[in-house]
Amino acid sequence: MTYRIRFDQELEELKISLIKMGDLVTKHIHRSLETFLKMNAQQAEEMIKKDKEVNDMEHAIEKECMRIILREQPVAKDLRLITSILKMITDLERIGDHAVDISKLTIFMEKTQEPFEVIEIHSMVKTSEEMIKQALESFVNQDLVIAEEVIKKDDLVDQDFYAIRQLVAKAIRESHIDADYAIYLMMVAKYLERIGDHAVNLAEWVIFSITGKHISD
Repeated sequence: MTYRIRFDQELEELKISLIKMGDLVTKHIHRSLETFLKMNAQQAEEMIKKDKEVNDMEHAIEKECMRIILREQPVAKDLRLITSILKMITDLERIGDHAVDISKLTIFMEKTQEPFEVIEIHSMVKTSEEMIKQALESFVNQDLVIAEEVIKKDDLVDQDFYAIRQLVAKAIRESHIDADYAIYLMMVAKYLERIGDHAVNLAEWVIFSITGKHISD
């Protein structure tokens, strides 16, 4: 087996590992958000226990990236790919952390049982999930168009966040919502906004791996 063939196989295995981690994080965040919308504290507790799986995958991929860099000393596009994967696993791990954060808040909110419905939170859940899936799809297919769509969708998440903030503030002023519940709800919205930001980061690293250019350039 020639050096290039072996190296290409290592890179392919690295990409597969990232995709597997992305699939796991996608499942975790979907289950966490589903649990939140249903206010199921029991399922939320189960989700919190699963965080170690994501952390273990991140450490394994990081270790493999560093091994390849030190041994192979990749350049140009190969180095861009490995660098992008290193950055992407960090964002995926943080999305996993936010899935845990939302699950913890679900447990507190379920105890309150506040009958306060915010349509925009459902919109944030839907958009943030779509952004993660599309960011990973753009990596799998090396698709710049899909990556750019993810970045554009961040505005939708931000708009929903500001709308929720205004609605909750108004509800507090008018005593239509429990203060603790309002705080928890805003924290969930903030985590969803951050998930959207991490999805944007994923998309930007996909673009960098393909073009060698940062969006800010």
